[in-house]
Amino acid sequence: MPGLHTSSHTFGDLTVRDHTLTVEWDRAHPGEPLEVFCREYSADDSLPPLLYLQGGPGYAAPRPTGIDGWFAEALQHHRVFLLDQRGTGRSGRLDRHADETLLDATHLALLRADHIVDDAEDLRLALALDRWDVLGQSFGGFCITAYLSRYPASIRYAYVTGGLPGIDVHADEVYRATFGKLAARHQVFYDAVPFAESRIREICHHLDNADELLPTGERLSSRRFRTIGIELGRGAGFATLAHLLDAPFHHVRGEKRLRGDTLATLSGMLSFEAAPLYAAVHESIYGGNTPGPTSWAAHCVREEIDGFEENLDPVRDRAFYLTGEHIFPWQFEEDPALHAFRRAAEDLAQREWTGLYDAASIREADAVAAAAIYRDDIFVPLELSLATASHFRDLRPWVTADHQHDGIRTDGAAIFRRLMDMVRA
Repeated sequence: MPGLHTSSHTFGDLTVRDHTLTVEWDRAHPGEPLEVFCREYSADDSLPPLLYLQGGPGYAAPRPTGIDGWFAEALQHHRVFLLDQRGTGRSGRLDRHADETLLDATHLALLRADHIVDDAEDLRLALALDRWDVLGQSFGGFCITAYLSRYPASIRYAYVTGGLPGIDVHADEVYRATFGKLAARHQVFYDAVPFAESRIREICHHLDNADELLPTGERLSSRRFRTIGIELGRGAGFATLAHLLDAPFHHVRGEKRLRGDTLATLSGMLSFEAAPLYAAVHESIYGGNTPGPTSWAAHCVREEIDGFEENLDPVRDRAFYLTGEHIFPWQFEEDPALHAFRRAAEDLAQREWTGLYDAASIREADAVAAAAIYRDDIFVPLELSLATASHFRDLRPWVTADHQHDGIRTDGAAIFRRLMDMVRA
């Protein structure tokens, strides 16, 4: 059994336990240990356990600074386990400051959902838990689907928010769907914020013809600027972009320049410094659903869809859109936080993957599941989610237009409460 070390302290009325589990980086080739970290919060140790699987990939579990949202609701019914997925947080975080020997494709290939749920299952066994409930947001829902594929008897209730993956489609099809959703979302945005389209075009034309440097020192390109479209999939995204686009320029001795606060805001939005693995392993999460490598699917598919092509003319072309959660190979050249991952990302793009999901195991699992499926989700398209839901023995879908992809952040208590009611109905 992998080694488990636990320490505890109190946080208000809660008992907090820090669990550190030693596992193998690669269970198929043992000999390189990895410490995986999970923090448990408990108001009552008699309550059933709930494992939270963070969205991403490449983000650590949340570090609550207060008791609110879904976390507060969950604590009324569960002991809550917040797992830092391997490569994040205190589970061997990988970034440009890490040991460079760990930043190769061999190690990054071990960060997919199958290895994450193997860690979670080893933790469950080490804690001597019969079963646990699992809540997964976004990529966390991908992990739940993989968990039920590999260990269908280990989960009692499964709660998914914005995270039912397509389990039998190539990455190309995933990105055709997400670009399609994003195009529709743009039309809603352009109608809601009438000046947005012209301002986006103006900024991109400016960046194509001027040198603007981010506070981190690198030149800002128009193609990198266009990746701020990821905000369109968030609840406050329209307002965030409207504020950014409201007055981005000033004039210095007759020359138009982006304002310093505009560049600072863009730097925070565009840099992967906080979560480089989101970019480095993002496309690999879709590998293995069908034969063949992912081959920079988002980069290729964008050229098929009007308004998303990389080299559009922001002045003359009819449709002109921002991009979303899509990752492109040139980002590893333009973002200093990603330079160290450039070679590994290319290797991953050309890799042949094994599948992550087993429809038969999912169908046989006796876990009761409930899923919040967001109608306008630009990250995890509705149609793919519903197709996957049909493979579950007992999954109760809640399709809603009331939230965007980050609904758990904006109304987490109500969403989690509804999902709990659904599995018990």
